[in-house]
Amino acid sequence: MSKGPKFNKLSEKINTRDNLGINGVAASMQAELCPVVNTVTPRAFYWPFMVWNYYDFFENSGITEHTTKVFDEQFLKINDYYFVLSNLITENPDRYNLVGQDKTGADLRNNPNGPFPYNSEYFVTRFGGMQYYNAGCLTMGYTTETTKDNETLKMPHPTKALGEPMAKAFEEVIKDTEYYKEYRGKNALVPRSVLQELGEVLTLDLRNFEECKRLLRESLFNPKDNIKLNNKYLIPSAEYAKYIYKTCPSFQGKDLDEFKLADMREALFDYYSPAGSCRYEHDNSLDYIMMRWEVVVGRQYFTMAIELIWKHLMKALEAPMSGSDWYRAAVETSNHKIQLDHNLEEYIDGCNYGFAEREKMISKGAGRAKNTKDNFDTAIQLLLSLYNRFNNREDVDKVLLKYGDEISLVSLINLIEEYKGKSVGKFLQYIIENWIIKQHKITALNKTIQGRDSFFFEEIEKGLYSRRAEPTPEFQGIRMVQLMQVMMDLDMLEI
Repeated sequence: MSKGPKFNKLSEKINTRDNLGINGVAASMQAELCPVVNTVTPRAFYWPFMVWNYYDFFENSGITEHTTKVFDEQFLKINDYYFVLSNLITENPDRYNLVGQDKTGADLRNNPNGPFPYNSEYFVTRFGGMQYYNAGCLTMGYTTETTKDNETLKMPHPTKALGEPMAKAFEEVIKDTEYYKEYRGKNALVPRSVLQELGEVLTLDLRNFEECKRLLRESLFNPKDNIKLNNKYLIPSAEYAKYIYKTCPSFQGKDLDEFKLADMREALFDYYSPAGSCRYEHDNSLDYIMMRWEVVVGRQYFTMAIELIWKHLMKALEAPMSGSDWYRAAVETSNHKIQLDHNLEEYIDGCNYGFAEREKMISKGAGRAKNTKDNFDTAIQLLLSLYNRFNNREDVDKVLLKYGDEISLVSLINLIEEYKGKSVGKFLQYIIENWIIKQHKITALNKTIQGRDSFFFEEIEKGLYSRRAEPTPEFQGIRMVQLMQVMMDLDMLEI
C-alpha cells in the first residue's frame, strides 16, 4: 500500500570537523611520539578494567553467546555502571572525571539509599565510553582478534602471555568484595552497602592495584620488541614529561586536572624547546624529543593561523557574491596594521612573539569570537613568526617540517621566500585561494563521497558563492597532557 509521496529533505547537518583537512597533521605527528595514550584515553584504569571484563566474560559469566554486542550490553556496561555509581557513593576525588557520571549521578540523587537497578541509558556509546581503550588493549598485546592459526575471532580475547596476567592481577584486588561475589555482570538490584564497599576498593586512580600498574608500566615504557606498539618515542616522551612536571613553574603545586592546554603549549614551544627560554639544565638525550614536540605545537600554530583567515573570510560572506567581491569584502572589513600593498619582507623581522602575546592575539578572533577584524593581521604575523622560528634551524629534523605535504611548514617557508619581494596582499591571496578555498573544496568533496556534508559555502552558480556555515577555530589537544595523567596514575611522576 502506498504511503504517499516523500518530501525532499531541505536541511542537513553540516559536518564541521577538520573542515580544511589540515588538523590531522599535528595529530599524526603526536601519534608517532605518543602511541596508545591519546586525548581520549587519559586514564590508565580503563585498560586493566577492560581486560578483566573480557577475561571474566569468557571464563566466569556463563554467557555462551560470545559477540561484541552481548559483551557490551549484557556484561561490560553493567560493571562499568556500578563502578561509576560506587565512586559517586564513596565521593572519590576523581568521581567527576568518570565517563557516564551525569546520568549515574542523577540516578543516585533520585534514589540515594538504593538498592540500585542497572540503567542501560547511563552512557549510550559502545563499551561505556571505553571504545578508545579497546584499541590500546590490542596494541599493548593484552587482547587479540586472531587465533594462533591467524583466523579472525568474533570479538577480542585476552592473550595468555599478557592479558590473563593483567586480568588476574585486577581480579585479585576485587575478588573479596560482595559485588564481585554476587553482582558482577548481573542486571540486578544492588544494595548501597555493596557499592560503598566496591567504591573503597575500585578507584579511577588505581590506588589499590600495584601489580596492574607494574604491568602497565612494563608494557608502555620498557624497551621491547612488539610488532604492534612502537615505543621508540614514547619512552623519551615520558622522560620529557617527568622533566616538565618536575621543573616547569606552570605545573608546580597543581593537580593535573588544573593544567590548561595553553600551559602545555607554553612548556613545549616557549619554555623548553631548543629555541625557547629553558631555565634548567637537562640531559642532552632529551634534545631530540624536545625538538619534535616543539614542531608539533608549531604545526598547531600554523593550522590556527590559516583557520583564522578562514574564519574571517567566511564571516565576510554575508550575502551571495563573486569570488573577487568576496575577497574585497573580507579585506574591507579587516583592520590593517600590516598594509597589504607593502612588501612582505618589511614585516618579517618584527614578527617575533612571546607566549602571552601570541595567545592573546589568537584568542581575540578564534573559537566563536564575533569580532574577526584583526584575523588577517594576526594570521600573517603568526605565519611570519613561524618562518622566523623554523627557517634555517639546523637542529630541526627537516622531515618533520614537511608533514602536511603541500600545506606544511616547509611549504610556508618556501612561500615566504618566494613572496618576500611581493606585496602582503598577494601573499594573503595565495593562501586564501590555495590553502583555504581550493583545500576546502577538496576536503569537503572527499567527505561528501563518504556520505558527510562538509561544505561551508556553496557555488550557487558559476563564480557566485553563498555561505552555509562559519568555522570556529580551536586548538587541538596535546597528548603530553594525557601522558602525564597516565604516568601519574602509574606512580611515575614526582616533584
